[in-house]
Amino acid sequence: MDVLVAGFLPFDSGKTTFAKFLLEEAYERGIDVGFSKPISGINGWYQYEYVVKSIDAGLLIGEDLLKLHTAIKSSDPIEYEGPVVTLLLPPDPERVGWRESVYTSIGLLNQISVIRVSDLEKTKHYYVPSNVERVVESLKGEIKRLISTVKAEPVKAEKSEELLLNSRSIADRCLDYLKNRHEFFVIESYNNAVAPTTKSLDVNAVVVVAPGKAVVFKGDDYKRAVSAISTIKEPWRLTTGDVIPLLNPVSIFDIEPKKVSNIFDKIYKIFNIS
Repeated sequence: MDVLVAGFLPFDSGKTTFAKFLLEEAYERGIDVGFSKPISGINGWYQYEYVVKSIDAGLLIGEDLLKLHTAIKSSDPIEYEGPVVTLLLPPDPERVGWRESVYTSIGLLNQISVIRVSDLEKTKHYYVPSNVERVVESLKGEIKRLISTVKAEPVKAEKSEELLLNSRSIADRCLDYLKNRHEFFVIESYNNAVAPTTKSLDVNAVVVVAPGKAVVFKGDDYKRAVSAISTIKEPWRLTTGDVIPLLNPVSIFDIEPKKVSNIFDKIYKIFNIS
């Protein structure tokens, strides 16, 4: 069985917490489990610990990715589980004259500083020199150390968007490889994107998570709703808020704070799988 976990909100929906408990419950029952976080990112300032962990690992890894990998004591290569990871770095406010409006308007392309793309055959890292130079001095040394450790190749800021777009097909190859190896498989989307990649829609169930609530849809219904309003080839351009009004949920249940109980059993019962 395959489950896609998506968020209702752009931030802090609780996707990773939900996915973690779902995987752990299945794992504790002796079921062969696996997961994919096809597209992920970390903020080098707020998640500095994972910059250090990435240097130690010789591989750019994200917080959510490592949490899920550790939760199920996964033996799958972590670079396959999270094939595309970006490191975002907030710029130095002094460089924009301490103007809040300018600082807050700095777009994603001017914050993406390091990118890892892992195919089944190889892993490559890239970095955006202009964005690295904008970061505060207290962080710049560690970022340059990371770039050196992973042997990242320089790319221009405008090319990073194209690189990330093209990497989604690579992420799908890793997803397919892992999904075919496990009895129960969970895919976690990012933010409130409908799905992180095209093949992420090929699932039995979709769970959209919000603080305190989870709503479950049949995978086929969810995919049809996506195709009704957009090209199925780019589901990440839609939000769950675009799709949910078109669907009838098969179940809605409450989530307790910091605890998700019997989620695995509930989803299995919904789809009559024993």
